[in-house]
Amino acid sequence: MVVYDSRRKRVGLGREIGGGGEAIVYEVVGRPDLLAKIYNPSPLPGYDQKLAWLLANPPDNPTRALGHASIAWPLDLLYNDRGQFVGYLMPYIQNAVSLLDVFNPRCRAQTLPGFNWKYLHRTAHNLAAALGALHRRGYLVGDLNESNVMVTPSALVTMIDTDSFQVQEQSGARLVIYPCPVGKPEYTPPELQGRYLQGTQQLPEHDCFGLGVLIFQLLMEGSHPFRARWLGGGDPPPIEERIRQGCFPYVKSPPCPVAPPRTLSLDMLHPRVADLVRRCFVDGHHDPRRRPPPGEWERAITEAEKTLVTCRNGHYYSNHLRTCPRCGAKRKGARVPLRSPQPVAPPPVPPPLAAVTCPNCGALNAPGLLYCQGCESPLQPVVCTHCGYRKVPGSAACCPRCGKVV
Repeated sequence: MVVYDSRRKRVGLGREIGGGGEAIVYEVVGRPDLLAKIYNPSPLPGYDQKLAWLLANPPDNPTRALGHASIAWPLDLLYNDRGQFVGYLMPYIQNAVSLLDVFNPRCRAQTLPGFNWKYLHRTAHNLAAALGALHRRGYLVGDLNESNVMVTPSALVTMIDTDSFQVQEQSGARLVIYPCPVGKPEYTPPELQGRYLQGTQQLPEHDCFGLGVLIFQLLMEGSHPFRARWLGGGDPPPIEERIRQGCFPYVKSPPCPVAPPRTLSLDMLHPRVADLVRRCFVDGHHDPRRRPPPGEWERAITEAEKTLVTCRNGHYYSNHLRTCPRCGAKRKGARVPLRSPQPVAPPPVPPPLAAVTCPNCGALNAPGLLYCQGCESPLQPVVCTHCGYRKVPGSAACCPRCGKVV
């Protein structure tokens, strides 16, 4: 396919790097910093107006000073040789992986082996900052999930699939809403579970639920906040049903027979972060407006990151804990209380050394000799029955390795 930008300059499509049922993403020939998203077979109705509005009204970029795009915002529209809208150009974030590869411990060990808990906090902070920048300009993600957020090895994030965002276009006195048509049930708030999203106008608190889920997964070893041990009879309901019912397991009396996974506790989180988690999934279940907005997450995670300390095994953890929740070790550099010295028993007195009989000629040799004084044959070594050392001289009374009597 031959495509052109808005100035009718030809854009060369390079290698295909991804895509789905609606579009294919290509590298751009001669521009390693750009990608082209081409709709296949054609864009949805109204997408040209929606993308034009996005292009003309970008949000702030929280990481602009770092030369990084926190949001893969459209940079130009693309047309075919007949002048028909077919796609758009966007930034290409090199060496980035999906958020799933970051919060899943096994994937993280392979893709980002140096990513520790401090980096996970910074990722969560940057994700909240990017969403906050969108909300300030009236944009909503709508389909916030682990697959439309990319993360670099330095914990910088980029939100992708901006063409599916919910957009409000002010056309004179008329407000045109382009809703987000899709959503993953695991990240959809309870009040939208089972709803037809194509015709649903979403609100900021709906995005805030998805943000809370992703931050929880980042800081809680990839576990979903509604993953739990089922204590009731029969098969456990799926996660989306637990979300709908508000079955958050990290409370004293959840509305369902559930309990947290045995290896996880909210206590490992900084108290301010843990409080926002409860507000998001407990208070926010009854009143969605109680869910923390991105700015609150930013401030709480910044505070939490400042309190991180390392244990003697190199794990980061919050300093409100006495020991590392991962290995039980104390803080690196912490003083260990001195114990009272215990009396030590004196070593046993070895018995008198006996003469050694030569296994070759039978002559008696003085203790400590290595060779027979009669035939000069080496004296047979003895195997220590305590440590297995095989070279104990036959004339020795104690093992030279462990010091015990042989």
